[in-house]
Amino acid sequence: MILITGATGKVGREAIRQLLGLGHDVRALSRRPQDAELPPEVDVVAGSPADPTSLGEAFTGVSAVLVVLAGDMAVEAANIAEAVRRAGTGRIVLLSSASVRHPLPHGIADEHRAAEEAVRRSGGAWTFLRPGPFHANTSWWSRTVREQGSVRCWIGNNPGAPVDEYDIASVAVVALTQDGHEGRSYLLTGPETLTSREQARVLGDVLGRELTFSVAPAEEVVEEFTAITGDRPAAVTNVAALHSPQVPWAKPTTAVRDLTGREPRPYRRWAVENAALFTPERSKGSAV
Repeated sequence: MILITGATGKVGREAIRQLLGLGHDVRALSRRPQDAELPPEVDVVAGSPADPTSLGEAFTGVSAVLVVLAGDMAVEAANIAEAVRRAGTGRIVLLSSASVRHPLPHGIADEHRAAEEAVRRSGGAWTFLRPGPFHANTSWWSRTVREQGSVRCWIGNNPGAPVDEYDIASVAVVALTQDGHEGRSYLLTGPETLTSREQARVLGDVLGRELTFSVAPAEEVVEEFTAITGDRPAAVTNVAALHSPQVPWAKPTTAVRDLTGREPRPYRRWAVENAALFTPERSKGSAV
C-alpha cells in the first residue's frame, strides 16, 4: 500500500492517477474525504499531517508514502516522521522545494529545510524532490488576464525553468516504486529557461490575445505577503529571494529525463491544457 498526503492537490492527485495506472494499491489522506473526489479504488482515510492522532490508521500496512505538506511544515513533517517510525514504513518521498538551495536566507527555505531534517530522522529510506516554481503558479494571473488582458507578476522577471506538476508526480511515482533513490535529492525543473514576461507571451499566443505585462515592485509584494501571513520579516526575505537572479532553478536540470526516461513538459503544453482558466466568463457559455 502506498499512502499519499496532500492527495487532492495537483501533485498528489496526479501521483495517485499514475500509481493506479501501474496497478498499485493507493491510500489517500484527506481532511475532508467526502469532498476528495478521488477514484473509487482509492482507500480514502480522514486525517491530516497536522493531526498526529489521525495518522495511525493512515499508516497501517503502508510500505511507502509521498508526503505533501500544506501547513506548518516543521510540525507536520515531525508528525509524519513519528508515524513512519511507529509503522515501520520503509520508504518516504518528501515534496520539498528548490528553495533549500537558494544562497539567500529566507522563510520558505527554512520551512523546507526543517521538513527535510525531520524526515531524515524518521528512520525511513528518504528521497527529497526539490522542484522550482510550478507551471500552475501562473494561474495566479487568471483573473487579470480574463478581466483586463494583463499580467501583473509578483516574482520579478529573472530567467527560470518552471516545472509541470505532471512531471513532479511522475518523478514521485518512480521514487515511490523503484529502488536506487534512497538518500537522494532531486532538483526538478522544466525543459526551458523562460522569464515571466516570456511565459506571459506564450500564454497570450495560446489564448490568441496580446497580454500586457508588468512586474509588481518588491515593496508592493511584501505588503501583499504580509497581509496573507501576518509575518512581515518573512515576507521581506521571501520576496528578496524570489526576485533574486540567483535562484537555483535558473537553468534546466536533467532530473526529470533521468528518472522518467522522457523530456519534461514545456510551459506551452500547460498553457494549452489550462487555457480555460484564462478565458473570459462571457465566452464560456456562448452558443456554437
